[in-house]
Amino acid sequence: MSSDRVRAFLKFGWVALGLTVLVIVWGGVVRATGSGAGCGSHWPLCNGDVVPLAPTVGTIIEFVHRLTSGAVMLLAVGLWVLARRTFPAGHPARRWAFITLIFMLIEAAVGAGIVLLRLVEDNASALRAGYVGGHLVNTLLLVGAMTTTLWAARPSHVDAVAAPRSRGSATGFAVVMLAMFVIAATGAIVALGDTLFPHASLAEGIAADLDPTAHFLIRLRIWHPLLAASVGLYLFWLAWRDPVFAGEAQATPRQLVLMLVVGQCALGVINLLLLAPLALQMAHLLVSNLLWIPLVWAWRTSRMRQRGNEAMRQ
Repeated sequence: MSSDRVRAFLKFGWVALGLTVLVIVWGGVVRATGSGAGCGSHWPLCNGDVVPLAPTVGTIIEFVHRLTSGAVMLLAVGLWVLARRTFPAGHPARRWAFITLIFMLIEAAVGAGIVLLRLVEDNASALRAGYVGGHLVNTLLLVGAMTTTLWAARPSHVDAVAAPRSRGSATGFAVVMLAMFVIAATGAIVALGDTLFPHASLAEGIAADLDPTAHFLIRLRIWHPLLAASVGLYLFWLAWRDPVFAGEAQATPRQLVLMLVVGQCALGVINLLLLAPLALQMAHLLVSNLLWIPLVWAWRTSRMRQRGNEAMRQ
C-alpha cells in the first residue's frame, strides 16, 4: 500500500467531504426559499427538460441543487473506486467508502421522493415533516460515513490504540450521537415550520408555539432549542473532560469542538431572535455539519482505544 496513493486518497476524500457539506447546505436554501417545486413534479428531468428553458429563480435554485447533487454522487463513486485501488481487501476504508456510496444513493432517493410526492412549496403534511427530518438524519449518516472513511484511511490510525479514556466515555458518546440525530430531525422540522408559518415578531411566534390549536409544525418548534441547548451543554462537558478530545500527534480537536458548540448555540439564539433569516439558517446548518465531523472522528478514536485497552487486559 503506497503512502503516496494513501495521501492522494485522503486529499480526494477531504475535497469530496467538503463539497458534500456545501451541497447539503444548498439543499437548505432550496427548502427555505420554497424552490423544491422549481422543476415541477419531474425527476430527474426539470419541467420535462434536461436543461430548463426560460427558468425562474426557483427553477435555477432547484436545478443547481440537482446538478451539484449529481456531482457529489460521482465523487462518492470515485471515493469507492479509489478506495478499492488504494487499500487491500478487508481494509475498513474500503468498507466505509462503500457505505458512503449507499447513503449517497439513499440521499438521492429521498430527494426524488420529495419531488415526486410533491412534498414542496406549501405542503404542511406530516409526511413532508417526516421526509424532511429523515432527509437531514441521512445527511448526518452520509457525512459520518465519509468522515469514518477518512479516519480509517489515515496512516496513523494504529498509533493511539492504548491511550487513556475516561470511565463512561463510550456511554457518553452513544448518548451524544443519538441525540444529534434527534436534534437534526427536529431542527429540519422546525426550519420547515419557520418557512411555512413565518411570524412578524418573536412574541407572536412564542404565542403561536404555546397555542394548543396551532398547526403541529408550529407547536413542535419549542422543543428543538430546548433539546439542542441541553445536548450542547453535555457535549461541551464531554469534550472538556474526555481525553480523546485532546487529539493525536499534537492535534487539539478539543478547542475546535468547544468553539463549534458555543458558535452553534449562539447561532441558534440569534436565529430565534431574528426570526430565522435565510443566511443564519444556512450558517446554522453548516456549523451543525462542521461539528458532526470532529464528533464522529472522536467517537471512532474512542472505540479504537476501547478495543485496544480491552485487548491489552486479555
